[in-house]
Order: sequence, then structure tokens, then C-alpha cells
Amino acid sequence: MTAAEHSLRRRQRIFVIFTAVLILGYARQLAVAPTAGQDFRAFFAASTVAAQGGDPYDWAALGRTEQALYNAPTQVRAGDPSYYDFLPYPEGPWLALALEPLTGLRWQLVYPLFAALMLLAIAFGSWLILARLRWPLTQRRLTVAVATLSPIAFLNIFQGQVSALVFIGFAAAWYLAGRGLPVAGGLALTLVWIKPNLGVALPLVIALLEPAGARRLLISFAVGSVLAFGAAALALPGVLIHWPTEILSHWRSVQGPQPDIASIHSFYYPALTGPLKTIALLLVVLAGGAYAAWAVRRVREPLARGLTLLLLWFALLPYVHSFDAIVLLPVVAFLLTRDLRGWRDATTEVAVWAFATVPFAYFVGWHLGFFNGFTAIPVVLLLLAWHRLVVIPGPAAVPAVRAA
Repeated sequence: MTAAEHSLRRRQRIFVIFTAVLILGYARQLAVAPTAGQDFRAFFAASTVAAQGGDPYDWAALGRTEQALYNAPTQVRAGDPSYYDFLPYPEGPWLALALEPLTGLRWQLVYPLFAALMLLAIAFGSWLILARLRWPLTQRRLTVAVATLSPIAFLNIFQGQVSALVFIGFAAAWYLAGRGLPVAGGLALTLVWIKPNLGVALPLVIALLEPAGARRLLISFAVGSVLAFGAAALALPGVLIHWPTEILSHWRSVQGPQPDIASIHSFYYPALTGPLKTIALLLVVLAGGAYAAWAVRRVREPLARGLTLLLLWFALLPYVHSFDAIVLLPVVAFLLTRDLRGWRDATTEVAVWAFATVPFAYFVGWHLGFFNGFTAIPVVLLLLAWHRLVVIPGPAAVPAVRAA
């Protein structure tokens, strides 16, 4: 083993040890933080409203239910650290329906079960993605463990988020399509409707990744989507039509400074006011879209082309958080390569370390002026590494990266 290889192995071991030690911090945060499961509690309250025959997108009904579930039992008041401020429910109606059978239990009992299922979804989705990328079994096991213990995974658990469901839907669809089962993959992909802002582009991503089965996958996805929307309309009569309105209302309600925005818009959008915010957003999205069109055309190999679209879609989303970054795992895995020699590239290694450290700024409340979307930093580093290693080399990128 050369000195360079020894240094590479040592840096990788340090990273794995660092990730394992994070468990201590996670345990403490879950034990003492009054905001643990904050988003889950909104989901649980929405399910309670639905179980009582109400509309989970009715803010008044949802607010009363959240107050009754989380503040009234302990009589906490606004200003108390444990006070639960109102959170709307912008997710798809299927999540509320899925949690309905559990609304008879205390939310404190349901949250750990929910968190465990989300963690399992992240682990299983990671395994499927690495299997599709043909990673050897040993590296696959280690990387799944690291991904499951990463700050991005922990933020999903701590917040009680459902990005893991979009992630496993994407992973399962890609794996199944790659195994010659695009119809099953399209049906699995209907999970993206739970968070459409994150997942609506994923069918196109998989169509680029697996062009041989793209047509059947997209047809299956369309059929599965019709069935899913039909089932929701029957289960919650008159409610489904309110969901788009809720998404727009939610977007309007978060136009102020937002914590933890993980896309490139985090670097300028919170600093602007009035019409200038919308104009700047449109200009950045148009410029990013033009770059994306050029990059996708330049990168011809299906794997690199699909992952290029995935990365740029995430980076250009106006409203995306640290916990959503789990969908970028295949991009990171592609750059690291099956033998993990991608660590030799400094930008890639710094990006990986940034994903493992920078998101913690969310917990300590750091900010640099208006900027508090620290996970946008590793996302930008990932963009730079991808541009240099994949987009610029063009057609030669995939063989070069795989052999690195």
C-alpha cells in the first residue's frame, strides 16, 4: 500500500468513527429537545382531524387539534420552550390516512414508531441505491450504516419528517426498473406524491437513468397516481381539492426568513423584500434551468445524465430543507465510486465532510446575517465537484469516475 493509499484509508476511517460518535449527540438531542418530532406532530394532528371526519387542510380545525394534543394537557403557554406553535399540514392526504389507525394512541408512543420506520426506509433505500450502482457488499454495508447515522438522516428523525418515504419510493423504483420491472417501479414511485415539491421530478430522473424501461415506468406511474388520487378522494370526500390551495397558502406563509433552506436560493432570497424576491428567484431559476439543459445534453451516459438532473433539481428548488438532502445519496455515491477512491478528489471529500458537520448549525441557531441555510454549503460543493468531474468531461466522465 502506497503512502497516498494509506492516507486515504486513514481519512475514511476517521470519517466513519466520527459518524458513529454522533450517536451520542443524537441521543441527547432526542432526550432533551422540546421540539423533537415537531413536523410529525403536525402530521399526527392532521390524521386526528381526518379520523374525526374533518378536513386536515382546514387551519382552524388543525390549530384546535394541535392545541388540544400538545399544549392543553400540560397547560403550557406561548413563550414556554415546550409550547407547540401551529404548523400547517401541506403533505399529501395519504399520510394523514395512513396514520389514522394510530390516532387512538398518545402521540408520544406513535412518534418513536414512526421515526423507526423512517430510519428503516432510509437504510433500505440506501441499500437499494448502492445495489443498483453495483457496490460490493462490504462497502455497501458500511455506507448504508454511515448514511443511516448521518446528520441528514437524523434531521429526518428529529423533525419527524417524511422525506424518507420519497427517498425509498425513488430507490425502489430505480432498483426495480434496473432489474427489468419498470411497471412495479412506476407503482413504487407514486410515493413521491407525499411531498410533490421534492419528488415530482423523480419520474423523469428515473426515465433518464433507465431509458430501456422508461415508457412503461412512466405509464405505470401515471396509472398508479390516478389510483392513488382516486383512493384519497373516496376516503376523504371533498378534501382532496383543498390540498393545492393548502400548498399555495403554505408557500405564502413562509415568505419570511426560513431556517434551513438547503438550495442555492438560501444565499440571497431571505435578504430580499417585495417584488425583488420573486424577480431574483425567477432569474436564478431560469439561469439554473439553462445550465441544466446544457449539462444534461452534454452528459450522454444514462447514469450520469439522470443524476445530473437529480442534483440540479434539488439545488434549484426554492423550498427544500436539510432532511430532504437524503435524495442526493446516489450523487455522492457516484462521485465516491465503488472502491471509495473518490475520496482522492478534494472537493468531493470536503463536500462529504460538509454534509456530516454543517447541518448541525441548524441546532445551535447560527446565522450569518440573513443566511441560515447552512446545508446549502455542501450542496454547492457537491455541484462544484459534479461540474468538474462529470459535466465538463462530458461523455468520458462515467468511465473515468468509475475507474478512479
